[in-house]
Amino acid sequence: MKRLGWIGILVLLALAACDTTTREARRMIARAEQLVDTLPDCTVRLIDSVLRMPANLSERQRMDMALLQAEALFADHGQDVSPVMDDDFFDDHDDISTSPELERAADYYANKKQYAKAAHAALYNGFVQQHYDEKKAAMQSFKDAEQYGGLIMDSLTVAQAQYKMGRLLYRDGMMQEAIVLLKAAEIGFKKQYAEKALTENLLAICYCMQGNYDSSEICLHQSLLNADNANSNKVKEKTLNNFAVLYRLQGKYDQALDCLRQAINKSDDSKLFLNYLNMGKVFVASGELDSALYYYQKIEDLLPTADVKNETKVSAYGALSQFTENQNDNTQALKYRKTHENLLYEVMHQRQEQAVFHIQKQYDYESLQNSLNRKIILRHRLILIISILLFIAAFIIMILQYRHKQLIKAEAEIKDSLLRFMKQNEELTKQSEAVKKANLDLEQKHQEIEEARQNLAYQVEEYKNAYEASDKKLSKALQKEHQIMQKMAVFLENKKDSALFEALKYSVLGDQEYWNAMLRTFDRQFPGMRKELVLQYPELTETEQKILLLSYVDASREDTALLLGISIFMVDKLRTSVKKKMAKQALKNSEKA
Repeated sequence: MKRLGWIGILVLLALAACDTTTREARRMIARAEQLVDTLPDCTVRLIDSVLRMPANLSERQRMDMALLQAEALFADHGQDVSPVMDDDFFDDHDDISTSPELERAADYYANKKQYAKAAHAALYNGFVQQHYDEKKAAMQSFKDAEQYGGLIMDSLTVAQAQYKMGRLLYRDGMMQEAIVLLKAAEIGFKKQYAEKALTENLLAICYCMQGNYDSSEICLHQSLLNADNANSNKVKEKTLNNFAVLYRLQGKYDQALDCLRQAINKSDDSKLFLNYLNMGKVFVASGELDSALYYYQKIEDLLPTADVKNETKVSAYGALSQFTENQNDNTQALKYRKTHENLLYEVMHQRQEQAVFHIQKQYDYESLQNSLNRKIILRHRLILIISILLFIAAFIIMILQYRHKQLIKAEAEIKDSLLRFMKQNEELTKQSEAVKKANLDLEQKHQEIEEARQNLAYQVEEYKNAYEASDKKLSKALQKEHQIMQKMAVFLENKKDSALFEALKYSVLGDQEYWNAMLRTFDRQFPGMRKELVLQYPELTETEQKILLLSYVDASREDTALLLGISIFMVDKLRTSVKKKMAKQALKNSEKA
């Protein structure tokens, strides 16, 4: 029961906290972050996949995801020209999926004081809005990017925002305002030569539109130099084409043609088409109609195959219409004029469709998010219902478990009481048997005491008789002891007097020689020990045997010297000799063994 309770709680927690779809979405976002620098296209596809997953992502995760997709699309990943600076970028790329979130990302990061992310989000959002001709929104986004980039001293982002704002002003015909921003952007790009060249190129166009050809030429020369430093053929071709336009407007046709010949790129039909168109315009302006006819015929040949924008085709058909009209070929001119008007209408219609598509995409994105949110809510409701049911089950299990514990506790108490009663009964039985045994022992002891009392009375009588007999002996022994004590006191006062010692010795030992008496005493205490020592160590002299015996009874060096009548030095010497002989005898015994 206890195990089931824990299992229910663990399952409840797992269902409440685990969301495999959200975890998978987060894993894909983390993988996208790892691939953004090396494989940006994979990052874009991963983000698109996450957008269609019913994952419960926070607002921060959605903002990060939108900025991550924009970084993958628009950041500089080693391209010839940075995508933000490239007006032809959207011709080769799909629309950004997270553009609705990107619009809110700049404000979100700004509120969080994360100005680096806010600047990038605003810059990329302005780039997207500019693509969809949302000029007002794009201008505001670029201003925000300039502001946030300035707060963190990000000169590159500030310069890119200024360039994009200058381009918007240029398209609105506000040349002087555009020039001010473009000059500031040129300074901000520092050693970013490709971006610097593009800025100077646009600055030259603005001067040219104002009729300031000298300043325009200076800017184009600087742009060409920076394009060479950046080793960017794309920027160099743009600069040379603008040089050709400038020279054509000034009537310097040979120099214009020379620039167009330098910019020619026969490997790309779209660029070759634009080069031939500019060549034709220069020859028309110079009056060389035969050469112009040659290039216009090449343009007609390339029109069906060249992959160029409709705006370029509009310009080409306009030039062809004007040229054939000057050649008095009204039929062909009318045909070109009609195609020119159709393409112009198509361009306008395409821009309208693009705006509608952008609105529809935003609507689809919001609809998709709403649909995903409904799925998330439904799934969370299911999880909540299951969690509630599991919680109720776990609660019931806990109640049953508590009740089970109470029953076990009551049963244990009953068992303890029963065991206690049985133990008390056994103890009472043992105590009863012990009392019976104690009574028997008391009766037996009473009999023994009675017998002992009778024996004691008999022994008291015997002791009384023996006492009277020994009283006489004791009086004599006391007299002798008194004499010995007197002599002992005299000896202790004069220890060096050998005569006193002899008197004391014979008083104690009587007429017996004291050493023989001590040997007999030793034999009584340790029967057979002296003979065994003599047999075991036959090389010992008599004096050495005495030293060994006195050492055996722990006699001190001083007592030994006094008993043997020798000096302490001689005692030490004899002890050393005894030890050597004993060691030697032990070595012999071990060799025999």
